[in-house]
Amino acid sequence: MSDVSSGRVLYPYPWQKEQWQQTLAMYRANRLASGYLVCGQEGVGTLFFAQALAAWLLCQSEHKNGDRACGQCKGCQLMMSGNHPDFLMVEPQAPSHFIKIGQIRALNDFARKTAQLGGLRIIILHPAEVMNVNASNALLKSLEEPGNETLFLLVTERSHDLLPTIRSRCQSLSFGRPDQQQAIDWLSKQVDDIGSVNDLLRLAAGNPLTALAFDKEGVLQSYQRLINDIKKLFKGKTTPAELAKQWEKADVTGILLWLANWMKDVARLSLRCDPSRVQNKDMQAFLGYVAKKSSARSVVEVHDWLLEQRHYLLEGSNLNRLLLLETAFCRYIDLVF
Repeated sequence: MSDVSSGRVLYPYPWQKEQWQQTLAMYRANRLASGYLVCGQEGVGTLFFAQALAAWLLCQSEHKNGDRACGQCKGCQLMMSGNHPDFLMVEPQAPSHFIKIGQIRALNDFARKTAQLGGLRIIILHPAEVMNVNASNALLKSLEEPGNETLFLLVTERSHDLLPTIRSRCQSLSFGRPDQQQAIDWLSKQVDDIGSVNDLLRLAAGNPLTALAFDKEGVLQSYQRLINDIKKLFKGKTTPAELAKQWEKADVTGILLWLANWMKDVARLSLRCDPSRVQNKDMQAFLGYVAKKSSARSVVEVHDWLLEQRHYLLEGSNLNRLLLLETAFCRYIDLVF
């Protein structure tokens, strides 16, 4: 979802300060590139950063000595209403999961025009890695010969999925996860139950925006329910088919990730790694039991299979989710029986 039309001035997250200051310095030195890959994992705010940068660059006030858009000028008002004539956001159009060639042709037409308000023309593609091959090839010409005062911001979680010719024509702005304390400090101000912060961040692999979304969606409760259901499965109180039916309507990509993360801890325990390296301490006794009953090789195979199936789902593959979950639960059980 876009934040540019939220009716508020956008400013980067605390963990993005270094990249923000570097980019503003490049602009002030007249060294801003015409294209950037804004790269980072889900949940670290790469799209928000790109939107905040677009808002700052299109602000018309004498703000360029500061680091925030003014929120008052015509440019800011147009951005906050979602109607700025020199800003274009390109995302997949439902129900498609892909950015198609027709969208890129419209983008190319936009990029060739002169800015209506006399400044930059800014284009954000998100997520850039979902352009199909024809769309990617169509974008190349604009990247090779960008119009005057045109800036491309390609926001991506998987820059390696972009064509090498696209990557080579853009400079990189990379964002990692914030350090643990910074994430804790930020998230503690966003949630009602401060005691849930560490668990939320663990489930979100340290990505604070994902953790915040988990809090709003009640993911911790679902996670605990899955723990209880898996234990019932191993005790013979339910079957893989019954369990799959119960979870079919849930976020299957999230379930596969949780199952894979548990397998990672089982592998650590199988290899007798330092117990402090176990991430899911609330499951340590159960995972230790699985580790004793299974081989490290079989555990790694299940782990890799789970991540592979999750990747297929994220890529838009039309997998049978009920059958996928049933197979996943069967592979779990097969580790010990």
